Amino acid sequence: MKLISLILFLFCFSTQTLAVSPTPSPTTTPTATPTTTSDEIQKIREVVQQKVKEKLKLISQPNSGKKAIIGKIIQIDSTQIAIENKGSTQIAKIDADTTYLDKNKNKTKSENLKIGQEVLILGTFDETSFTAKRVILIDTVSLYHKKTTVVGKITDISKTNNVLTLIPINNKNTQYQVKITKTTEFTSPANTDTKVTFESLKSGDRIIAVMSPDPKSSRTYNALKIFVFKNSSQ
Repeated sequence: MKLISLILFLFCFSTQTLAVSPTPSPTTTPTATPTTTSDEIQKIREVVQQKVKEKLKLISQPNSGKKAIIGKIIQIDSTQIAIENKGSTQIAKIDADTTYLDKNKNKTKSENLKIGQEVLILGTFDETSFTAKRVILIDTVSLYHKKTTVVGKITDISKTNNVLTLIPINNKNTQYQVKITKTTEFTSPANTDTKVTFESLKSGDRIIAVMSPDPKSSRTYNALKIFVFKNSSQ
């Protein structure tokens, strides 16, 4: 009997002990800091590379705007006109908005343009093409024979090439290459008793040159008349 009582006592004691045992505190799991994955980094790189490519493309594109070209017609049809100038060929698109003018500045039609005629084409261009807005028939012979008169001093003479270098009195930063031709006229208002020739000209002579652009060279003028009004030796 005592044994049974002892067993019951021990059983009740152990049950109370388990009931009052402290419950362990819950552990706090730290929040993970967001990280950028390799895929996201690659996407960012691709976006940056695309932006750079677009910027470089924009910088490398030629500016669009107005343009004028001049030359001789070598081909023409309903969509374009090709001209040649100094060995290079340029093509201009033509459309219903393109206007045409003859040498007298009167309106004409594209059908009246012929291969071999000289034209001035005004239009607009972009990075891929040039579109003609106005096509004007011209006479380049008359265009290049516009006279220019320069008062200046001879600074150099080439007897071999019949060319003299002339610097204007009012602009010493500019110089003209003046070619003497068979038709060049010489006069000397300063001394009418002395006959002036190309051979008699010297560096330092002050002259008045009436000249016109040389169609074969953009930097050379053909002398029409030379007036020597002060010789370097005088």
